[in-house]
Amino acid sequence: MGFHVELNNILRSDEPETVVEQTVYDFRKTGSRIFFDDIPIWLTRMDWTAIAEIQITRQARTPQAVEGQFRVLHVYSAESQAWLTTVFRRMYSFDGQFDPYFYLLETERELRAASERGFLVRHDLKDNGFIHASPAGQLTRVANKYYRDVKDLRCAVVAKNKVLAQIKYEPATAGVYPHIFGPLNMDAIEQIVDIVPGANGLYDIDIAKLLAERNLTNPSDNDRLQRTS
Repeated sequence: MGFHVELNNILRSDEPETVVEQTVYDFRKTGSRIFFDDIPIWLTRMDWTAIAEIQITRQARTPQAVEGQFRVLHVYSAESQAWLTTVFRRMYSFDGQFDPYFYLLETERELRAASERGFLVRHDLKDNGFIHASPAGQLTRVANKYYRDVKDLRCAVVAKNKVLAQIKYEPATAGVYPHIFGPLNMDAIEQIVDIVPGANGLYDIDIAKLLAERNLTNPSDNDRLQRTS
């Protein structure tokens, strides 16, 4: 009768801020899963930014954490870092996890009414217990599935850290989505962007491009709700 031991091949840590090749650093990682120590592993930031290849030189496990040391074998160049970071985020994170905003599709009429009230309450909050929102990468799919017949479609850019209700990222069709478990306070919305379908009647929404075209790449610079068209 055998037993199963799970091993990590990635150490995620925001410390130290910088690393130097052939230098040894201490680490402490919450959880009881140990690391490979006979082959190189990856060092990344908590946001999955690739930093270096490392070798674990010492580790000890407790029920709460793994502590030890690692030696830096190779620090990634900017090009290698960008490529590996993209790979890690595709494999281990979900769309929108590191975006400070999420996005809400709604009609202009409903948004104006909600702005007057100070909060948005939709039928999905009453029916499902939460308001459906989307990460940037799912806006096109959601718009084409649910909003093909809407003539005044808008996309609200919502700052996560300003939402008063609880937010949970939960799996649904084709991805993981932000769900708002309560009314959405309208002062969390920093921009409202007009969404127009293409000549074929289909939406193709690149919200970052739409904001950049209107010099709105940082919505938090704006102190009041604006509609952009």
